[in-house]
Amino acid sequence: MAKMTPYKQAACVTGTYTDREGNEKKRYVNVGTLFQYDDGGFALKLDSIPVGQGWNGFVSFFDLKARDGAPAGGGKQTSRSEPGEDLDDEVPW
Repeated sequence: MAKMTPYKQAACVTGTYTDREGNEKKRYVNVGTLFQYDDGGFALKLDSIPVGQGWNGFVSFFDLKARDGAPAGGGKQTSRSEPGEDLDDEVPW
């Protein structure tokens, strides 16, 4: 079986909100993880799908963050999994 490694966090804009300074900001919701196969291909594992008028149908991808909040190795791998770990059965976190 092909090996997969977490590559990017998948998120969607579901609306907007106003911050304390009165600036309008986008409201994001995490919807899953983009994985990269060892042959270079990609797979998107969805944990949720937003609904409603605030979602425009787009999914954005962001660098993964380590558990301490810092970017994790350029978004190619996190401390949550080992390189080449077989993730076909279940997500390891």
